[in-house]
Amino acid sequence: MAGALILISTAIDKMKDVYGEIKAQEKIQEAQMITGPYDIMAIAEAEDITGVTDVLMEKIRDMDGIEDTVTCIFIE
Repeated sequence: MAGALILISTAIDKMKDVYGEIKAQEKIQEAQMITGPYDIMAIAEAEDITGVTDVLMEKIRDMDGIEDTVTCIFIE
């Protein structure tokens, strides 16, 4: 199993919409709106690292309202 913490910055008026879309993604295990330099944090899990990067590249980064992401891959 592979996983990652994804930190997401959104447009000011899009945070709640983006949060709802991220929570609905199949490979997202947890998502929370947070304070600080990022607006949302999500934990993605998949069978392998390719599955994690697929959700990031094909789903999250293409969402309307996403300004930036930082991905921290879990190492075990």
